[in-house]
Amino acid sequence: MFELHQIEQFLAVVDCGTVSKAAEKLNITQPALSRSLQNLEYELKTPLFTRTKNKVILTETGNFAASYARKLISFSEEMQKEIQNFYRTHTKILIASCAPCDLLYEIQKIVKENFAGEACELLVENDEEILKKVLDGSSAMALFSKAPADKALLDFPLKTEHLFALIPENHPLASRKKVSFSEINGEAVVPFPLKGYWTSLLEKKLPDSQLLYQANIQAFDKVINSSNLICFASDMLPNELPHHKLVPLVDAEATITYHLGILKTNRELFKGVTNQIVEFTKCKTGRGKSKEARNEI
Repeated sequence: MFELHQIEQFLAVVDCGTVSKAAEKLNITQPALSRSLQNLEYELKTPLFTRTKNKVILTETGNFAASYARKLISFSEEMQKEIQNFYRTHTKILIASCAPCDLLYEIQKIVKENFAGEACELLVENDEEILKKVLDGSSAMALFSKAPADKALLDFPLKTEHLFALIPENHPLASRKKVSFSEINGEAVVPFPLKGYWTSLLEKKLPDSQLLYQANIQAFDKVINSSNLICFASDMLPNELPHHKLVPLVDAEATITYHLGILKTNRELFKGVTNQIVEFTKCKTGRGKSKEARNEI
């Protein structure tokens, strides 16, 4: 059976009038286009052109075939559009991330604007888990803490996030311009209440510290505002605390660049979304999202 690209090439010859002009338009060689036309005639078991030295002329059957070919191309375009519309209105879009950063909420907003009326949910897991979800199709896209290694994914490097320690002003480390995890290790600290890259990093880098986890955002805010404990903030998840000093962390792991990964097979479906996301990250810096928005995860 003939293939759709053969029909498109056939119509290019019909519209251009010559094989050479059609080949130039299609950006293929003239011999390749001639072979495609011959194969199409073989599949249809009828000649479509009368060939002379310098040009090809449609036969009566060729004219009839051209009218059907235009209907076929129109139907294929309609089919693609309708399938995409069905996907938009019947499929929940899941956006996964390695951390609950402000960028995640901006991506959710852009996706909702492009897929109006469709459910759009967020999920925070580690890089390994979100990679599995993108590869099996359960997640439409994901934010990774580094470039995804799998060749099935398109990679869009986006924003860089820096982690800071919020140290009580009466603490010896508060006078430091920079601080390391090793200097904080052993202190009682309040980690982020949301799971993700930063929480996993604190567990790894502060093995001797007492990590005072809070059940939710409200409890976290209450504790860090009323206690004299070290906690953390980033330039995408800021915390403004009285009587605390914001001190940058010098460890390399305290800085990550987010990478948006989507399946290459979804390139066209999410082309508009990815273009907007990349453009957004070029134009704006991260700003903290509201507590209510962070509670969506």
